[in-house]
Amino acid sequence: MSETESDVGRSPLEGRYSRLLRATRTYRERLVVRLAGEAGLRPAEMSSLMPADVTARIAEGRVHYLLTVRDESGDTVRTAYLPPDLERELSRYAASNGVDESEPLFDVTPRRLQMLVGEVADSAADAGDECLRSVSSADLRRRYGRWLLERGVDPAVVMAVGGWRRLDALAPDGDPDGAAVAAAFARATEGGDDRFRAAFDRLEHPVALLDGGGAVVHANPRFEALVGDRESTGLDVRRLVWPADATWADLWETALASETWVGEATVGEETESTAGRLTLTALAERDGASDGFLLTVHPETSTGDGAELARLRAVQDAAAGVHEALDDVSTESAIFRVTCETLAAAGPIEFAWVSRSETDGPGELVASSGIGTEAAQRLRHHPETTDADAPAVPDAVRCSAVDRDGESRCWLVRVPLHHEGGSTGVLVVGTPVSPSPAERAALENLGGRVSSAVAAVEWKRLLLADELLELEFRSDDHDSLFVAGSAELDCSFTVAGLVPLDEDSLLFYVTVSGAPPDEVLAFTREAAAGARLVADHREESVLEVTVDEASLAGNVVEYGANVRELVAEDGHARMRCEVAPCADVRAIAEHVADGSPSANLVAKREAEPSVRTPTEFQRSLDGKLTDRQRSVLQAAYHAGYFDWPRGSTAEDLADSIGVSSPTLHNHLRRGQRKLLATFFDDAE
Repeated sequence: MSETESDVGRSPLEGRYSRLLRATRTYRERLVVRLAGEAGLRPAEMSSLMPADVTARIAEGRVHYLLTVRDESGDTVRTAYLPPDLERELSRYAASNGVDESEPLFDVTPRRLQMLVGEVADSAADAGDECLRSVSSADLRRRYGRWLLERGVDPAVVMAVGGWRRLDALAPDGDPDGAAVAAAFARATEGGDDRFRAAFDRLEHPVALLDGGGAVVHANPRFEALVGDRESTGLDVRRLVWPADATWADLWETALASETWVGEATVGEETESTAGRLTLTALAERDGASDGFLLTVHPETSTGDGAELARLRAVQDAAAGVHEALDDVSTESAIFRVTCETLAAAGPIEFAWVSRSETDGPGELVASSGIGTEAAQRLRHHPETTDADAPAVPDAVRCSAVDRDGESRCWLVRVPLHHEGGSTGVLVVGTPVSPSPAERAALENLGGRVSSAVAAVEWKRLLLADELLELEFRSDDHDSLFVAGSAELDCSFTVAGLVPLDEDSLLFYVTVSGAPPDEVLAFTREAAAGARLVADHREESVLEVTVDEASLAGNVVEYGANVRELVAEDGHARMRCEVAPCADVRAIAEHVADGSPSANLVAKREAEPSVRTPTEFQRSLDGKLTDRQRSVLQAAYHAGYFDWPRGSTAEDLADSIGVSSPTLHNHLRRGQRKLLATFFDDAE
């Protein structure tokens, strides 16, 4: 039954809608409340909603989203309006939960969706807003209708988008089509950002605002002129801008990782294109997702420094050359040698070397090109580059000017080579002039690629070795979470899987037996950085635990070891791990003892690889996955993301790993694509 004029009176939601939203506890609850309160959908209509029902329209220079509303039988009943941020949230929910375009967004009944609103209302009331306890989905719809009328939306449009036959004695005036709906909302929302648009349009460089999908939302006149004096609003930016040395997938991945992508690009028509420097930055996140992107172009003709652009192009070409050359090397020493030789051959780079940390001694210079060993050692320990308080391996790119030979100076760019909490070393590049921020960014990106190549070599050596060394450690260190928990709760912890995260954190998936899940969860939440229950079986439970501090497992993972078994019971821990035959066992044991004084190496034995997979498949796949893609896939697997029903949602995983849902989905899909492509393409 449709609402009548009596439905639009005052309600407990007046001035309290935001409080109701804050009371939502899950992604689904929030989306259901917003679809009712900001799009006017009934529970029955939500149950028929599919991602494919959303379409985009351009009205008065802005992108608007319309929603085809269906009843329970699937028949179209009207066209609703979807605010842009709600459209992003809907798309994010569909992507996070693996909902295809033609599948229902919610796999529950209308009654269950109605109950969800009631549960949120009860939560809001329990938090102090007692008057919200009676709020229903019908109240949310009425609030939506009043909100539209108060902002001057045409009453006929309000009735059309909300499915009302009458609104407080306002007679209907026709049945507006989709274009009329979008235009009405454009008029209702214009004016609030006029000052922003005016300032945006006066920016010196070509700039465009993009939505979360890469479509142009607004562009200033300079950008419009750059793309050929045509209307760019609503167009996919990939039809207007072409990066020189990267794909758009690389740009999105960098921006969504809260970084700024900088590089060369071509902008405009193919016959009248302009080369320049492109920057892409994700806008501030809201509710765990990017609000869009800011794209800026610095055309070569307007930079005023052609030499800087030439240097940047040469550095980018050298970095691309290193990346290509790394595909043909299979040892760590070859990786470092090829990197140095390729960089030193580039015009703006005079020399390059790779060294271990200073704590390894002055002789630990593992590769160099364009400079002699003695000269490199002298510059490496030059007073102007030595800082007693600085780490041996920097956390970020550092740049300093040094006196090279008493007559000339050069700039040293120190690029850290890190991998999964461990330090591979430092790449040092020498240039005759101070490198630009864009050049430093290109070198930093190269450092990440070199680190990944070294890690891939270690993994390959470990996976493909005919024999491995198995190390067994014992510990009764009660500072250890699992050791202390096994003693206090009289239970056993068995690590089923672990995933290295950023900043020395580890994500453990642990099977616990002998204690109630709620007691174990309460204990781990007090002692760990984070913990949640993944599964509760009759005799055992599975927990996901995030550990930020040094741990027994973390200490061996830093040395490239593969943890095969970690069990804690009765206040004692036993760990077995595998390392390559050439591993420095003494160094590993000393490192473990430094982090856990009570830990002892009790056995060292030769062992067959515990997991064997087809060699050709391993060689094809290894090195294709980035560290983050491997971590996300491992976490998703152990957390039951691929099970049916799912043991964890994408939102759960994103929270555990510490990224936004779109970023997690990006890594997950790209990792799956590489995995499946390697399997099917190689099989063919």
